[in-house]
Amino acid sequence: MPIYKRCSRCGARLPAGTRCECVKQRHKEYDRYGRDRKSRAFYNSSAWEHARSAALAADEGLDVYLYMTEGIVVLADTVHHIIPLQDEWEKRNDISNLMSLSGETHSMIEQMYKKDKDGMEKKLHEMLQRYRSMVRGGAV
Repeated sequence: MPIYKRCSRCGARLPAGTRCECVKQRHKEYDRYGRDRKSRAFYNSSAWEHARSAALAADEGLDVYLYMTEGIVVLADTVHHIIPLQDEWEKRNDISNLMSLSGETHSMIEQMYKKDKDGMEKKLHEMLQRYRSMVRGGAV
């Protein structure tokens, strides 16, 4: 028997691990109307696809934040720039600045940035370093 979840936006019933169409539509609208041209071009480039794939592979496809804070294993579907593109464009493909997350965790972290961006960036960098050293050591 499959496990289901509810979409937090529209309430639709979905199989766990899938993304609702309303979320996909929201991302398309954000790309079209909210994101600057330079960032939009980057997110549609093969360089981003390679960096994104490398980050997901380095993190074994898991939501690093949930694993490190709560010990919960959730598949990642998003790659987060710890230091945003607008702040340091040079780090856009830097694997040490990319963290695998689920969409829900990514939204939560973006909200935390509004309260203490510098502190959260530091915490995420430290967490990512610890996680990846555990992965290389075979502890995960």
